[in-house]
Amino acid sequence: MKESILNRLDQSILTLLPPTSPVGSSDLRESGLPEGLVHFLLQTLDRRARLEAERIFRSPSTWFDQDDPNFQDLMQETAQRMTALARFPADEWPRASRQAAETMLAFLIEPASTLSHFAFSGESGSMAASDLRRRAGYFSWYPYMGKAVDAWLTRQDQQRVDRVSFEATMVHLDRKLTADYDPDQWMGLLQPLSNLMQFAGIQPAGMPVSMVVRFFEAKDQAVSAAAIASAARQHQADMITLPSLRAVLEASMRPSPSTDSSEAPPPEPRTPTPAPPAVDPPVTDPPADDTDLPLWKRFQQRTGQPEGSPGSPTQEPVQAQPLWKSFEQRSGASEGPSSGHVHPDSDPTAHGYPVHEAPGLESQHIVLGTAVRRRDRFIKNLFHGQEDAFTAVMEELAEAPDWATASALIAERVFRPYRIDIYSDTAVDFTNAVEARYSGTAS
Repeated sequence: MKESILNRLDQSILTLLPPTSPVGSSDLRESGLPEGLVHFLLQTLDRRARLEAERIFRSPSTWFDQDDPNFQDLMQETAQRMTALARFPADEWPRASRQAAETMLAFLIEPASTLSHFAFSGESGSMAASDLRRRAGYFSWYPYMGKAVDAWLTRQDQQRVDRVSFEATMVHLDRKLTADYDPDQWMGLLQPLSNLMQFAGIQPAGMPVSMVVRFFEAKDQAVSAAAIASAARQHQADMITLPSLRAVLEASMRPSPSTDSSEAPPPEPRTPTPAPPAVDPPVTDPPADDTDLPLWKRFQQRTGQPEGSPGSPTQEPVQAQPLWKSFEQRSGASEGPSSGHVHPDSDPTAHGYPVHEAPGLESQHIVLGTAVRRRDRFIKNLFHGQEDAFTAVMEELAEAPDWATASALIAERVFRPYRIDIYSDTAVDFTNAVEARYSGTAS
């Protein structure tokens, strides 16, 4: 789908500014292109013009004392004035247009890693801090990222910056700055992506679910990402509108059933939001290059962590499926759901769990179905061996009315307090089992 969207976005740019004549700065400003694209292209043009001017002036000549400081100052002034006359040649414009479309689309989904990849493109491992600051200036969308770069470089006070340290810091800051966002703030942050899809004429209207899911995953918002993917699968949708996305986020961010009802005010009634629209026929993408890989994958390649190791998924989540379900397909789990009924194969005595030794077993059957036989592994790996905590969470999950509520509860009561890697085999197995109760598929 990404390649199809890039083609439409690129075509929309070339429709406004056809590659039949050079494209100058005034053409870009008056074109009607989205602001972020215009800013990126203007920065690209300015930089290329300066390099071309310097190349002209570097030609050796015995007629001038080119080492004289006055000559150097004159050339710098002339080069700066020449940039005002710069333009993309007609045969270079399509390439510049495509680069802008690819870079800005990636930035709107994963700003921290895209910024790092763009800034360090062609650099071996470190670069001058001044060049890094200049390259960060190509991006006007998400202005908080530019401020984060500037603040970090100022504190570092170093001449050169290491790529790995820079990317890790930007990822951390991106997550920290958005950690407490509410649905309104998320909607505002996603507005440029929605506008870009509208500019590209993507139909049906909305944003690709796969891109929105990756957007939230990159910001370490696993609960929201899972809720969005699950809702998309339920409605068999590849696209999601802003109103539908808001409804999913509001549901996934509601207080869990563990909240003390005596202290929390009753929730206000919500107006039902229409389901996400139907989708275009699936589009098969060509093999993705390195820049199309999620951040964890690129770090995995740098650190040499083998695929399939704990905490290391083997591929990207499948489009329009919840995160947990895509890992279920890779892990090969096959037990059936409980749907609130005890399966004959899940007789506790048949698996070494006498009723009198497993308090709350009924709730465990309701929540886990046949996966209840793996309760010892869940207790050991997810609850640090605390059976009472496991039983308490099972009691709460048994009362969860839907998957959005259950997934939020799992995040708050299991993954966060016990610092669980959500991609570990046990975590995936557990969430698959819980979700099966609502999806009606095998856990």
